[in-house]
Amino acid sequence: MLKQILNKFLILNDVQAALVVQENGEIIESMKSGITIRQDLQDAIATIMLDSRKTATQFGNAPLSMVFVEFSESFLILGPVMEEFYLVIIAKNTANIGQITYEMKKNQDAIISLL
Repeated sequence: MLKQILNKFLILNDVQAALVVQENGEIIESMKSGITIRQDLQDAIATIMLDSRKTATQFGNAPLSMVFVEFSESFLILGPVMEEFYLVIIAKNTANIGQITYEMKKNQDAIISLL
């Protein structure tokens, strides 16, 4: 069932991967198209998640809602789903960011119910 929800992201134009990741970097579930998720990318995602949480303390422990990291040809969006679990979307830089973030928020409760 979680794969079905993640697949909703892959049908969006230029989305390459949708993952549910634990804060330690462990991938709980993923759907990918045209991309390989190597260990070094998992490690980088874990670092981004932990550093983002630490940064939130600088803003009075404001809850983290989303992190956006842009590269030359792609970007990564991650958002907390629930304590210690994040939804990570990897897409080409031509993807519609607004559509992706809307779908992330829209599907959050469904993902929580499956964790």
